[in-house]
Amino acid sequence: MPRIFVIGALVYDIVFNVPDWVRPNRAVHADRLTLSPGGKGLNQAVAASRLGADARLVGCVGRDLFGDALLAALQEAGVDSGAVRRHETARTSIAGIVVRDRVPGFIGAPDASRKITAADIRAALSSLRADDVLLLGFEIPQPLVQLALQIGRAAGAKTVLNPAPFFTRDAFVLNYLGLVDVIIPNKLEAQLLTAGSPDEVADADDGDDVDDVDALAQRLLDLGVGQVVMTIGEAGSRFFAGARQIAQPAFALEVVDTTGASDAFVGAYCLGLTEGWRVERILEFASAAAGLACTRHGTMRSLPGLAAVRRLLAERD
Repeated sequence: MPRIFVIGALVYDIVFNVPDWVRPNRAVHADRLTLSPGGKGLNQAVAASRLGADARLVGCVGRDLFGDALLAALQEAGVDSGAVRRHETARTSIAGIVVRDRVPGFIGAPDASRKITAADIRAALSSLRADDVLLLGFEIPQPLVQLALQIGRAAGAKTVLNPAPFFTRDAFVLNYLGLVDVIIPNKLEAQLLTAGSPDEVADADDGDDVDDVDALAQRLLDLGVGQVVMTIGEAGSRFFAGARQIAQPAFALEVVDTTGASDAFVGAYCLGLTEGWRVERILEFASAAAGLACTRHGTMRSLPGLAAVRRLLAERD
């Protein structure tokens, strides 16, 4: 069975749902507080596992109660955590997530998650096969992203990059985009990746306007990426490969929290790649998973199982 190797962060999330954004010297009382395992790496591995994939996470946690909780969550979700190292001194990463009007903002304290090493990655990927999928994000240092992609390409595995969280545009990224088979950005991440000047970075926005999506995707393809799958919020997602384009609308569901939607989409998309599905089916499946994740509060706890996704797809048919 093909496997999904995910390299990324394991983070304990503290999620505050608030009526207003926090301002200097002001207190805001949360309407809801959710404590949950998280981190894009963990969430994407769990998302894929809950949908039936053989998911394996590569990362690092501290020797503390939060690290214990994250490893227990992975075990419960069926994710192989054999390549998650416990750091002797660094603390497990924590994220504060503030959600207002269903839109999240993030404050990260990465610590242990940033302690992953080249040796960790080489050891974890030593068994990588041509039918496997390698999924990476920007939760690890850029040189390690490039190293992992090089290992993945040499093994013949399908390489997938979710360029998030996007802290800054780094020209180093452009050096390895040719190693990426599938890139899955949102519109803002695509803008930041392809920005040609500081002014373009400053003008980037995270809206759902699809007018410039085609041009953004073409820029990524010109940089050497094999395929582009761009998520556009309520406007759904778009697939680009050469001259081929496919539009996938979002599922019309009651949205309460969009925090886990992206990770649900990415994990589901990678599951579809291991199954060898046609692109149209993968897009619909991933869109359904993302839509369901929006109907529950939290991150990891919002990620749907295979039965729920199948029910939603059956209802649409």
